[in-house]
Amino acid sequence: MADETTATEPARTPEARGENAPPCVDATAVSRATRLELLRLCLLQRAIEDRTMNLYRQGRISGSYYTGRGQEAVGAAAGLALGPDDVVAPLNRELACHLARGVEVAHVFRIFLGRETGPTRGRDGNMHFGVPECGIFPLVSMLGDLCPVTVGAALAFKRRNEARVALTFWGDGGMCTGDVHEGLNLAGVLHVPAVFVIQNNHYAYSTPTEREMVNTDIASRITGGWSIPCERVDGTDALATYACVSAAVERARADEGPQAVEAVSLRIHGHAAHDDARYVPAELRADYEARDPILRLTERLRLDGVDEDTLQDLTEGVTNAVAEGLAEAESAPDPDPATLEDGVYAMPVQGAERT
Repeated sequence: MADETTATEPARTPEARGENAPPCVDATAVSRATRLELLRLCLLQRAIEDRTMNLYRQGRISGSYYTGRGQEAVGAAAGLALGPDDVVAPLNRELACHLARGVEVAHVFRIFLGRETGPTRGRDGNMHFGVPECGIFPLVSMLGDLCPVTVGAALAFKRRNEARVALTFWGDGGMCTGDVHEGLNLAGVLHVPAVFVIQNNHYAYSTPTEREMVNTDIASRITGGWSIPCERVDGTDALATYACVSAAVERARADEGPQAVEAVSLRIHGHAAHDDARYVPAELRADYEARDPILRLTERLRLDGVDEDTLQDLTEGVTNAVAEGLAEAESAPDPDPATLEDGVYAMPVQGAERT
């Protein structure tokens, strides 16, 4: 008789299931409190995204939905590496960065459910939102466009002699956009305190890196092309990524000019909820599933002597936070249809009658 598990799903090795994941590096400079907070943020992003994916499948979220599964460590690390007065321009897979900056779980659900009390007052049901009071710039869908915006913020800090840093993200696909190259060049010329984190997740939508650029060594391109220091780090290792981004942030703050980090990982899910990512080779996916950033960090914490009760309490806290945040968002009012055109402006056409 066939095993019941194999009868309903393909057989998978322990490595493909994420078991026996190699632990994160023993980054001794990263405190125990920061290690636990990194894990909490990674768990929180994944739990929110898993719940929101269910809402999407239920038809309660318009458009599509984008997750950062497998990349949570990068956003969490960058968010924690920044100081309270720094600013950041995250993209659609850096939810943990929002959370690290103080964005509430309910706030995230309010945007996706289109509530009146959400950051866009129900005008957008996706990640196109910012939180100015948390130092977060809003996302735009033209990935890479936030590079020159971030350079502008960093230039303002420099001109005001403020010890502040501006950080943004883009992916391997963003490396092929003009705004990124113009922004990098301007950052180098003006010697601004900006940090660029490149999420090299192997695919720009469905296009593999080797089909979108001749030189796939992103770190060397940034260093060689614009003389901006760029360190490559394993984006599935939360501690290594945190240490790397923290060092880059402090160098930028110390007036050493712009800095960059290439975080290598894999987008485990497709580009968005509608994309089954069948173009990703099974071997590559299995390799990165075996190096799940949450499992790797959890294993490191166990080696650090963190007991199972502490880990369980942390997990339960995340579960409760998601349930409470969703409940709060669901109880929030929908926007009033009468306000649909509020805040919408258009230049009148000369000679046209106004209705």
